[in-house]
Amino acid sequence: MSEALAHPDLYVSSGGDAVRLVGMRCGRCGHVAFPRQHFGCEKCGADDDELEGRELTASGRLTSFATVHMHQAKTIAAPFVIGEIELDDGPTIRITMVESSDEGMRIGARVRGALVAVPSSGDTPVRRELRFAVGAP
Repeated sequence: MSEALAHPDLYVSSGGDAVRLVGMRCGRCGHVAFPRQHFGCEKCGADDDELEGRELTASGRLTSFATVHMHQAKTIAAPFVIGEIELDDGPTIRITMVESSDEGMRIGARVRGALVAVPSSGDTPVRRELRFAVGAP
């Protein structure tokens, strides 16, 4: 059974379930952003040629969360939790949490990213998707 990253343009495996995010840093103003894009700096407007790709750590602090109880997509079963994470490297992202319930979650909790096997279809029956979990060091 083969496993592939669900979104290799957004994150890369750094061994096992460990993951690094594909972000960028502006050479003009130093702003760090995720995901990597080629339109220019969202803070100062610098052109793409002043943006440098940068791998970001997949850890940070939980700043907000919400449980989704009804969802139409067949790719994820409700309930699931969406978290807003302030990454240690700067940017804030919204992402699906590993936990299916917000019970015990608290604002300010340390979180970490991990690659989680999720069902898929076609030639790649299993894909590894980035999720965040409470309890990072």
